[in-house]
Amino acid sequence: MTLSIPSLIRQRQYQQALVEINRLLANDTYNVELLRLQAEVFYKMNDYARTIETYTTLINLLPNDAENYAGRGLAYYQLGQGKLSLADFDRAVALEPSRGYRYASRAYIKDNLGDHLGALADYTKAIELDPEDAISLNNRGLVEEKLGRMHLAQESFTRVDELVGFDAARINYPKNPLPPKPPAKRVGFRQFMAVVKTLLTSGTERKKFYRFLFNR
Repeated sequence: MTLSIPSLIRQRQYQQALVEINRLLANDTYNVELLRLQAEVFYKMNDYARTIETYTTLINLLPNDAENYAGRGLAYYQLGQGKLSLADFDRAVALEPSRGYRYASRAYIKDNLGDHLGALADYTKAIELDPEDAISLNNRGLVEEKLGRMHLAQESFTRVDELVGFDAARINYPKNPLPPKPPAKRVGFRQFMAVVKTLLTSGTERKKFYRFLFNR
């Protein structure tokens, strides 16, 4: 039985998935779903230049889709093109200004590029839009520590404790903002967003995540 393209991707059979995607695109060049899958595969293969090319095609087809700008922005970031990355995340925020995770995603990029004040502002906005966003609260605390605002950082961490139901005295907070950058296999932006969405909408999943994160 022939596996579907998403199944091939889940099994990390990226070359086979790409062959199938390209075969279908040959007869349907501007199929948006196929192009999104192609961008995902290129990203998972660490082929960021072609990831950018595919997302650029998607942006030309769907200029008001924030997800495509975010995906291309992440690929630019991986190539060390910080200004282009932030420009795309700015566009994603402008298109969906009421969605907290857009600000949180841009904050993560800003923090990694050294703009801690900008990251702080974006995490604060993300939390304003979603007060139960434990990941943004934790990340804001880490940025506050970098800025020397230790009492504010502790307030952010205390709020995380309250949200996930843990005893602060028994938690060793991660030293880097979440999500961490895996040493080899990188998580695709769409997959990352799906995980984050689950964490932010499910108290049970948040607790499972933090138990894993803090070795509980």
